[in-house]
Amino acid sequence: MMNMKPILSVMLGAALMLASCGGGKYKVAVTFPDDSFNGKMAYLTSYDTGDTIDSASVANKCVQLSGQVDGSYYARLIVDGSRLGLIVEDGDIAVLWKDHKATGTALNDKLNELNKQLDGFDNEFNQVSEQFKSKKITEAQADALGKRINDKMADCFHSAYEANKDNGIGPWAFNYYIMLKEFNLQQLDSLIKTAPEGYAKLKRVQKAVSDAKQKQLTAVGKRFTDFEITCEDGSKSRLSDFVGKGRYAVVDFWASWCGPCRAEIQGALMDIYKKYGGKLDVVGVAVWDDPADTHKAIAELQIPWRVMIGNGKLEQPTDLYGISGIPHIMIVDPKGVIVSRGLQGDALEAEVAKLMK
Repeated sequence: MMNMKPILSVMLGAALMLASCGGGKYKVAVTFPDDSFNGKMAYLTSYDTGDTIDSASVANKCVQLSGQVDGSYYARLIVDGSRLGLIVEDGDIAVLWKDHKATGTALNDKLNELNKQLDGFDNEFNQVSEQFKSKKITEAQADALGKRINDKMADCFHSAYEANKDNGIGPWAFNYYIMLKEFNLQQLDSLIKTAPEGYAKLKRVQKAVSDAKQKQLTAVGKRFTDFEITCEDGSKSRLSDFVGKGRYAVVDFWASWCGPCRAEIQGALMDIYKKYGGKLDVVGVAVWDDPADTHKAIAELQIPWRVMIGNGKLEQPTDLYGISGIPHIMIVDPKGVIVSRGLQGDALEAEVAKLMK
């Protein structure tokens, strides 16, 4: 089952102001449960751009952020590495950090109701995961159930988008709708044309379009796209050092913090390596991760194959292949042509077994 970039995170930043009806003022008052937060910085940031909108230091277990707002937008409140999504709009917004939600304005109250639905989907995913771990259901059954939940979540985001196109909830819902549905480039272009004009300017929507283009360029039947990384010792490493060398290659894009990535390594990938390691190559590409954490995971998981590790968090490989969720596994034939993308578990093992005949 795919581990997507956090589904219940929130989207949108100061770049998009919607439903404007004159300028307003927002105030975000945050109350923390104990003195351990005193002295820590609180940042109100744009989820879309990452820009800091306002910041202040916590004192006496509270902090206040304020400013001008024209319409509404989705933002992210970050304190001590923990993140909370909220809608910035005209009015007084209250945040009890231990409850991890914002209240006091109409759109934040509406958002909380939507998040209850999303929490329900999250619980369903966890139940399926536990059933699979306890071997009550097969991997194929878990994948089918996961897809069903994914589709229900996508429908929920689509409904939220349709009902809130002209306020800060709409672009957030639109973003996750297109992420969950994984539309191709033509479908995505059609959707964007029907959305309010400002949506096309969102960096996350532009990234979705870029990913769709790259997926089209690196689809099954295309020759693999090479990339070069700078390793920790300053040397260079290229994907072409491992693939297109006269043998099939299984390429795994993964990260140490990704539970499904680790499960895939310990399961299907390890089985493939043990059965066919003399006939094919397995190579890992560590993405979205700190090199130190990658090394630790390699030791913990006892990974016997080569792993490409950069001198920082790698994003270029996933950008080139339009990968928005990991693990993502690709099979490249001896001549460098992509023959499979996105298979996992039993389906991946079956595909490799077929190719090895």
